Amino acid sequence: MTQYLAKPPQNEPLASENRNKSRELVSGWSATVFQENSIAISNAGIEDSSAGGAGLLVTGHFGDIDKDAKITISIEANHRRFTRQAKVRWVQTVGNDVRFGVEYIDHVGFDPATHKLDIALLRIDPVCALKIPANIALRQKVLPFIEMDGIVHVVCLNMENHAVITVLERLLKKPVRLWEGDSAQLDLKLKQVYGDGRQAAIPTPASGQVTQIANAVNTGDELLYAAYMRQASDIHIDPGYNGATIRFRVDGQLEHYSQINSNIFTELVSRLKVMAYLDIAEKRSPQDGRFSHQFVLGERRVDVRVATLPTKYGERITMRLLAVQTDSLTLEHLGFEPAHKQMIEGFLRRIQGLMIMTGPTGSGKTTTLYAAIRMLLEERKVNIITIEDPIEYEINGIAQCEVDSADKVSFAKALRSILRHDPDVVMIGEIRDKETADVAIKAALTGHMVLGTLHTNSAAATVTRLTDMGVEPYLVAAALRLAVAQRLLRRLCVHCRIPRPLTELEAISINHPELAGRIIHDPSGCIYCGGKGYSGRIGLYELLELREEWARAVAEGEGESDLVIKMRDSGVKSLLDDAVDKLLGGITSVYEVMQIASSW
Repeated sequence: MTQYLAKPPQNEPLASENRNKSRELVSGWSATVFQENSIAISNAGIEDSSAGGAGLLVTGHFGDIDKDAKITISIEANHRRFTRQAKVRWVQTVGNDVRFGVEYIDHVGFDPATHKLDIALLRIDPVCALKIPANIALRQKVLPFIEMDGIVHVVCLNMENHAVITVLERLLKKPVRLWEGDSAQLDLKLKQVYGDGRQAAIPTPASGQVTQIANAVNTGDELLYAAYMRQASDIHIDPGYNGATIRFRVDGQLEHYSQINSNIFTELVSRLKVMAYLDIAEKRSPQDGRFSHQFVLGERRVDVRVATLPTKYGERITMRLLAVQTDSLTLEHLGFEPAHKQMIEGFLRRIQGLMIMTGPTGSGKTTTLYAAIRMLLEERKVNIITIEDPIEYEINGIAQCEVDSADKVSFAKALRSILRHDPDVVMIGEIRDKETADVAIKAALTGHMVLGTLHTNSAAATVTRLTDMGVEPYLVAAALRLAVAQRLLRRLCVHCRIPRPLTELEAISINHPELAGRIIHDPSGCIYCGGKGYSGRIGLYELLELREEWARAVAEGEGESDLVIKMRDSGVKSLLDDAVDKLLGGITSVYEVMQIASSW
C-alpha cells in the first residue's frame, strides 16, 4: 500500500570494480552536492544508482571532493526529488571529467539494540499489521507497523524471542526486524489495532496484489478499517478495464492500496450503495449519501460520506472519512503563530461580529472553526447552533443542523429559522449565495457571533467576494471583524529531516532570493514516518483584522488591492510569509512552500 519517499530504482550496484566500465548518464537525473553548509557541485550528472548509493559525473572545475568526505546530496529524478547524506567512496579524474561514487549513510542512527520506539508516534501500515491474526499479536505482544526495503519492522516487548521471529516471518513472508517498545504504549496500540482478540483480524492484501476476498462485506470492512488505521481522509475506488484501483489520501497525498477484480468491484459498489442508502439500480447518474460504520474490532466508529460517479468502466466511488473523535481539535494543535492565535482568541471573546475562514476545498477551514467552537464551550456557557453540509464532526453541547440535498433545508432557510432559537454563536458551513450572506451579516449586526467559510484565495479577497455576491460594502465593513485565509502543508518528520542550504534557484522560486544560502531541511524517511519524510500536516494562515480605519475604507468602496497594500504596509504576513517562516524553522520543506508560491 505505502509508497515511500522517492528512492532510486535498483540499477547495477555501485562497486569499485565497476569504475572503469562504460556507462551512460541516467536520463533526466541531476544532483546537487552540499558540503559544510554550502553548495559544492550543481547539476552533476548521475551515471548509475542503487538503493545504497550513486555514481556521479562532473564536467569542468569544481571544489575539492575528497575520498571519505561526508556530503549531502539532493537528486532530482524525473520530477521526483530525494535527499540523502552520503560518504564519498572513490574519486577518479579523466581529463575535464571527474567521476566519484557515494554511499548513502543512515543519518538518523536508530539501532534496534539501543533505541526504544515511541509507539505513540508510529504511523501504522495496515498492510503489515493486519497480516497476522489478532490472537497471535495480543498473546505474543508484537505489532508489525511498516515495511521498508523488503524488511517488516515489528515492535515488541521481548527482542530475544527467536520463536516469535520464526512465526512472524512465516506469516509475513518477509524478513523481520524487532524493535523494543514501552509495555503500556504497546498494549494500548494493540487494543486499538486488534480489539480484544475475540474477532479475527481482517486479512489485508499486500500492496499491488489482487484481493481475493469474495465477500463484499469483508472487503468493505477491510477498506474502511485500513483507511482508519492509516489516518486517511478519503478512499478512492477507480474502475478500469481489469478491475478497480483502490487508493487512500493521507496527509493530502494519494497512496496506492490495492487492486480488486471486476467481480469483487461490482459486489463492493452494491454493498457501499446499500450502506449509504443509495439506489443500487441507478448506475447512470451521480449519487451522494452517507453512513456511520461501527468497526468489528473495538468500539470505534467512523462517519463516511459516499459519492458515486458513472465512468466508462463502472461507477467510481469516493468515500470521505469524517472524524468522530474531536478531543484534538484545539487551536494549539493547528499551527497558529502566537500572534495569530491571540488575534483569533480575541475575536472569540467578543459577543458579536463575523469571522470568515477562506481557502480552497480541503484546506482545513471547518476544522479550524470546530477548534474555535471547542474554545467557546470551554470558556463560557453559550448556545451554539451550526448549519453544515455535511456535519463533519460531532461535538457534544451544540446543535448541529445538516443541509438537505432536496433543498427542504438550505443554508438560508436554516439560518433564518435558527435565529429564532436564541443562539449566541452561529456557524455556517459555507456562505454560498447572496441570501445566506445577507442573513449572516444581519445576524452579526444584531448581537450574534457568526462563524463561516468562504471560497477565496486570500483574506483580503473576502471583502471582494461578499460584495460580488451583492452585499453592500457598508454592511461588510460593519459586520466583518476577522477574515482568515488558510492552507495546509505537510509537516517534516522531526526524526529524519536533513539540513542543507537553500539554493539560489529555490530562493527565487519562492519569491525570496535574499534567502539563498539559509539552512532549510529536506525530507528523508525513517521508521517513524514510514519512509515518507513527512508526518502530519500544519496550517498556514493570513489574518485580516478589519480595523476601524480599514473598515471605513471598505465602506467607501476601496477594493482588494488597496486593502492588500494596507496590510503589507502594516506588517500583516501573507500566506507565503507564514510558509517561509515555517520553512526556515525546519517545519516543512521547500517543495511544499513552492506550491504556495506558485499560486501567489
